[in-house]
Amino acid sequence: MGGGQAEAIGLYIGINLLLTLVLAILVVRQRAKHSVSLGDGGNADVERAIRAHGNNVEYVAIALPGLIALGLLGATLTLLHAAGLLVTVGRVAHAIGISNGISIFRQLGTLATWIGVAVLGVGCLWAVLA
Repeated sequence: MGGGQAEAIGLYIGINLLLTLVLAILVVRQRAKHSVSLGDGGNADVERAIRAHGNNVEYVAIALPGLIALGLLGATLTLLHAAGLLVTVGRVAHAIGISNGISIFRQLGTLATWIGVAVLGVGCLWAVLA
């Protein structure tokens, strides 16, 4: 890996780790606000915070290793940034949408994430099979 790939990967890992931490803190804040110690307590605000965090973790857990693998396989900096941006912007948009009940942000965030994960998957396969 050279030519800035490691830095690009580090950038997206750092942003996504911090996003995950922020979403976890928002879950704790909602639980404290609504006196819920476990689960969602039947509270819609707590449930939305939990799902925003949980959904983020589910996708970041598959996207970041894909980003690392793509970098190790020699992907261009442009491809790494395209995939990293799609996943990262998608995760932020989805978190905003699910937390605030804004469907368009949730939908666009999901779409961007899926496209980013697809780019990662296809990129890895292309690098190995081409």
